Amino acid sequence: MSHAWWALALSGWLCWGTSHAGGLQSTAGTAAGATTGLYSFDMGPQPLSAAVKSFSDVTGQSLLVDESLLAGKMSAGVRGQFSAEDALSRLLAGTGLRERYASDKAFTLESFDSGSAGSAGDELAQDASDSRWEVYGASLQASLEHELCRVPGAKPGSYRLALQVWIDEAGTVNRVRLLGSTGLQARDASISQALEGIRVEPPPAGLGQPMTLLLLPAGAAHALRCDTPVAARA
Repeated sequence: MSHAWWALALSGWLCWGTSHAGGLQSTAGTAAGATTGLYSFDMGPQPLSAAVKSFSDVTGQSLLVDESLLAGKMSAGVRGQFSAEDALSRLLAGTGLRERYASDKAFTLESFDSGSAGSAGDELAQDASDSRWEVYGASLQASLEHELCRVPGAKPGSYRLALQVWIDEAGTVNRVRLLGSTGLQARDASISQALEGIRVEPPPAGLGQPMTLLLLPAGAAHALRCDTPVAARA
């Protein structure tokens, strides 16, 4: 599993995870959950935005979500010992939202209409679009990681960072915006400098921009992608 994740066309955004400043994560609970697969939750009814943040703090899973989806929604909460997936499903029950995992440690939320179902043709067309965008997302991810591997101070795998990129029709990354910090200003600057102006595969038609990526620290579930030496840029 790669340690970077991409999402599409987020307007407002929230990014939570184990490195979130001021987070309420219990490191003991997270370690126990990683071992047993079960986490202890004690969350009563509350705004959904607070509920998913607490979930992220407890499990160590990273959440990247359009904040407009959470506005005005309430969660019934969850109490007891559950797997991360079961607990999240309980938190989302009745909210009209569902989870979409990009890896075992990163997820987003999306809305759905449980009262209606699209035609088979519509579903097939959407599946085809999703597949095309996922293929492009994987290509983009690999290109950006490859570029960052060239910069000693910005090699992915040792930090967590959400960033947005804008790519023109020719495949040039003409804008990069960091959604937060890696913790080192010099590294932040190196990342922006390394990615702005590079050439990647042109985006498919209809792909929303900006594209948002979440770079995660390397670990058991997120293999480091700079294993093969890459020549430094001139």
